[in-house]
Amino acid sequence: MPALLITGNRPGAGKTSLAAALLVHLHRSGRRAAYWKPFSGSPDTDADVRFVSEVLSEPLGLPPVPPTSPLMPSPLAGNGLRGQIANLQGQADVVFIEVPDGGNTAELADALNARVLQVHAYSPGEDPATVGAATQQLGRRVAGVILNAVPIYRRDAIAGEMASQNLPSATIPESRVMLTVTVEQIAVHLGGEWVLEPVNIEAPVERYLIGGNIMDSGPNYFGRFANQAVIARVQRPDIHLASMNVQTRCLVLTGSGEATEYIKAEARERDIPLIRVQSSTLDTAEALGGILGQGTAHSLVKAQHFAGLLANYATPEMLSGWLA
Repeated sequence: MPALLITGNRPGAGKTSLAAALLVHLHRSGRRAAYWKPFSGSPDTDADVRFVSEVLSEPLGLPPVPPTSPLMPSPLAGNGLRGQIANLQGQADVVFIEVPDGGNTAELADALNARVLQVHAYSPGEDPATVGAATQQLGRRVAGVILNAVPIYRRDAIAGEMASQNLPSATIPESRVMLTVTVEQIAVHLGGEWVLEPVNIEAPVERYLIGGNIMDSGPNYFGRFANQAVIARVQRPDIHLASMNVQTRCLVLTGSGEATEYIKAEARERDIPLIRVQSSTLDTAEALGGILGQGTAHSLVKAQHFAGLLANYATPEMLSGWLA
């Protein structure tokens, strides 16, 4: 069964996003997959490992994620890793191994008889030829490169230039969904309390709207954007009700007082989480603005979304080649 090392050109390139998306892709295809991150600077508290173990394992039917080591090995250390990989290969059709950027990736791939998939975070003005050359330095075991987060208006042109590099590649455009935070992250960041039993806490939030003295009708004002959080004083049930459309992911209720029973019933009926904070609407908006656009990859929704991006921008032959 194949093993695929996933590395990146820098921190934050999208290694975990890619690994999670490929896990989703294999699951949708009816194939079994496994994940391992052998090395980490914080092996006991690694957020990527915790995400796969706690969020993805059950819905995707993954085998248990093995322990993580704090050490980056020498190439010879690959001999000590083969047993763990063989164990995972006995439980899965493909094993994805997330490894640190740079380092001994080529030697490690040789030692483990694995192929390498590089995630390269795009930088403005970057020459695709340099991306191809840098990836080729990883050696003969390179399976391909994912050029990630390319501005949408440049994607087609960059993809055309990457196609001339004689290297299997997929050019993935920027996506607002991958920059979102979840409803749960908002609640934690604001120090809020759940008014009702929390639901849909993994839903993505791209922006917030303040419910105040608006001139437009509720549907016009609150129906303009997808994936929004609405901030409003707890004493404004008229605004709460007007904002409860399919675009609203959560309501953040500010100030003193309690939500009305009617609003609680409507929120429960529509599966919209209510988050209660003591701060003012303005202070809450300022606090929330500090985290929007800084989300992590650690959500099943984002894993599914990135899997969709791969399906759209990597050819079926390319995906099959990576996973063969």
